[in-house]
Amino acid sequence: MAEPAPAIFAWSIVTNIALISAGLKPFETFWMNILAYAGSAQLAVMPLIAGDFPLWTIWLTAFIVNLRFVIFSAVLQTHFKKYPFWKRVSIGYLNGDIAFAKFVHKFAASEKAHGTHTELFYFLGMAITNWLVWQLGVSTAIIFGAYIPSAWGIGFAGTLALIALIVPAIQNKTALVSALAAAAACILTINFPYRLSIVCSVVAGVVAAILMDKRNKESKR
Repeated sequence: MAEPAPAIFAWSIVTNIALISAGLKPFETFWMNILAYAGSAQLAVMPLIAGDFPLWTIWLTAFIVNLRFVIFSAVLQTHFKKYPFWKRVSIGYLNGDIAFAKFVHKFAASEKAHGTHTELFYFLGMAITNWLVWQLGVSTAIIFGAYIPSAWGIGFAGTLALIALIVPAIQNKTALVSALAAAAACILTINFPYRLSIVCSVVAGVVAAILMDKRNKESKR
């Protein structure tokens, strides 16, 4: 996590400066990050909370933005399904975009290593580091946020970190088609409300990958 840590730190600072600017008090910002720990969803619902929108709208928006974690969990369950319920809940709480991307890049192709302690310790090492760096960014935003110029544009560092992780993972035609489908869906749905573009992109990427796998299997027959 040494490479993406600075980007996660910058991403956390920007997210939490936005939360405080939207009207959240410092102690509310702190506890929101402890309890929710979902940067994208926090950013998405903050304007709704500030605008006094109905509670169901806020919950629905957070649910939609976090739907991608249903797919993440489906992928991770092959590795961690043997562990007790509360341990799996803790893994789900700690899971994040970058930790998930790095874990899948290392272990997805392995058929024999599923459920090993090596996988668990590798995942926890990344996820806990991610959590600690994020919370350090929260503290920095609360204490020093007012002194950081918005013109620095440090929020883009988080996006760059994800791109740097995803591009090397595109190693075959199926992954390439899936990535292109997700990118196209994101562009076409970018103006959808409630961050629905995230869900559309994930669904498009998954459907494209399934269709490519099916086509590859049929061509081998």
